[in-house]
Amino acid sequence: MDNKRKDLIDILKEKSPLSGQFTDYEILQLIEIMPLCEYDENATIYKEGEPATSLKFLINGAVNIHLNNHLVAQLTPGDVFGEAMFSDQGKRIADAVAVEPAEVLQFDLAAYEEMLRQDTKVALKCKHIFEELYKNNVIANEHFFTKDTTKYLALVAHNEMKVPLVQFVQSNLKKINKFPLVATGTTGELLYKEAKILLSKKVKSGPLGGDQAIGQMISTDNIKGIIFFRDPLSPHPHHADIEALGRLCDVYQVPLATNPATATAVLDYLVTNPDKEPAQVNSLLSDYGREQAKVVQDKSK
Repeated sequence: MDNKRKDLIDILKEKSPLSGQFTDYEILQLIEIMPLCEYDENATIYKEGEPATSLKFLINGAVNIHLNNHLVAQLTPGDVFGEAMFSDQGKRIADAVAVEPAEVLQFDLAAYEEMLRQDTKVALKCKHIFEELYKNNVIANEHFFTKDTTKYLALVAHNEMKVPLVQFVQSNLKKINKFPLVATGTTGELLYKEAKILLSKKVKSGPLGGDQAIGQMISTDNIKGIIFFRDPLSPHPHHADIEALGRLCDVYQVPLATNPATATAVLDYLVTNPDKEPAQVNSLLSDYGREQAKVVQDKSK
């Protein structure tokens, strides 16, 4: 092993959030798939509003994190930043600036997917660590965050339908850009590369809970409409989640398009009626609420 690799292993093993949780070999697996990037003094490593599709390990130098014009973190070698990659944030909410020449290892979605193929255990350990790190940082800086009342347009596609979704978005850029968007990180990265579309929020892929996450957003009134290009000719391991998502759209009367033809109609409707509520309140909801209240009352007797 050359000295550079040994130095990288030592920094990640001793000073990073991986300390005590990863073996030298597991850390080396990560290092092998992460490019080492160099930044000059005062260089911007990433900016607020960019896609949150990678995180960074600081190897040498110093980096400052600015959120809402406030200095919220001063990073030293071993620190991790950009962990919103493993959150529901679609875009960066802070700036990262090198305050002196810096070296950074980059872990992005492509590297994560490669690690999933090579060693699922290591990949999922990373995911857990960085999800917790993100949550802890949000709590530490909670006075900068507010409750999300945004209504998003969800863009979803099975793997076989991602190209048609990109083509649809490219053909309807002006209309699509009128809405804050939510999608999986992979779909979001593809849309950014091919159509320069930025997500406002992201979820995990469908089989890992993305459909359920969007369903939860429907229940909290955070979804304006869903464009879900489904592949009708292939089996899907998360079929139950797909059915549940469609059911919630019926319950809360959220427009759902499952192919380009209906997507055109739904998108035109949402653009023409941006603030329109459902024309008819779903009476089943109020009936269900009364039944649940009756159950609680009966059980409390």
